[in-house]
Amino acid sequence: MELRVEKILKILWLMSLMGACMLHAIYVFFMDEFSQPYFYMLFTLTLGFLPYTIVHRYVKKKYRGDFLFLSVCFVITALSLLLPFYNYFCMIFLPLLSILFNSKRLFYIGSVFTILVTIYGLFFRNYYVEVLPIQGVIDLSFLITYLIILDFVVRANTNYTRNSYIYDKTVNTLILAVEAKDDYTRGHSIRVSDYSMLLGEHMSSIGYQVDLESLRISSILHDIGKLNIPQEILSKEGKLTEEEYNTIKLHSQYGADLAKELGYPRYIVESILHHHERFDGRGYPKGITDEETPLNAKIIAIADTFDALTSNRSYRKAFSAEEAKAIVLDSMGTQFNAEFSSIFEAVYPQFVDYQMNIKDKTENTFSKVM
Repeated sequence: MELRVEKILKILWLMSLMGACMLHAIYVFFMDEFSQPYFYMLFTLTLGFLPYTIVHRYVKKKYRGDFLFLSVCFVITALSLLLPFYNYFCMIFLPLLSILFNSKRLFYIGSVFTILVTIYGLFFRNYYVEVLPIQGVIDLSFLITYLIILDFVVRANTNYTRNSYIYDKTVNTLILAVEAKDDYTRGHSIRVSDYSMLLGEHMSSIGYQVDLESLRISSILHDIGKLNIPQEILSKEGKLTEEEYNTIKLHSQYGADLAKELGYPRYIVESILHHHERFDGRGYPKGITDEETPLNAKIIAIADTFDALTSNRSYRKAFSAEEAKAIVLDSMGTQFNAEFSSIFEAVYPQFVDYQMNIKDKTENTFSKVM
């Protein structure tokens, strides 16, 4: 929630500063003088969120969202009441901003608060032009309809967040189950996901259409099919027989089937299924061409290969990062699409930095245990 509150605060400050600029422009170009309401509204826009910004570090994290929401209610209500004419400012913006907090409780509080402020503005405040009763009824009806529609949005967003949380818990459980079968691949899924995200973020920045969220999920789940592979094959020291290797190759299909049963979308299922396909069409399980292979699967294939090369296995020692880099680049045009050569070389320094950070964390953890 803390990260979300910090992002909301940045959005609110940006909106407030833009509002202050617009307010000043309106008075400069369309008003004869800077009236008292101008200074009150400018003060509210520029300083309304300053108290929260200053003291929120001293508030417990679980209450920061509520504190910021109260600040939003104050600023929006003050601006609505400071305008010297009948307006829909509070009616529109307070419920809309309430959605940012992704909390049904705060949305309902904001809705009730909006209705009360609107009723006060309609029937108890003296405007320059009196509001007719029929207009009051119409505006309240509009507000209630507006809140009902927003309620559907809030419920859908809350359900999506809950499902994402369940997905993440499922992912963690599956990873633990896979890696418990083979000590040599412990941490492999997380590292492949991190490498994949580094590649995906760079590719996205240079124009590739990469769905980073589906890449994150499919890369971390890419080996879940190994749950159905006998442990004696996974941890075997020495070269696999042809029959054992064919059994290992089934893990892509097993993983895709399991992901499908768990309800993951088709594009995630297909990325898991095809992460061992090759540019030259000699991969598995389908032996499809590069054009038929999903982009996320191609990214995962590079990340998977690099981590496998730089990790110890039961049948060999790990290659150095430079050795792994040379092997990956040498495989461009056969195992991987050659257009990824420059992409891999551009991201490679981040791979090395990531490896060093992982190593430092491991050593620090080990020293603390000792």
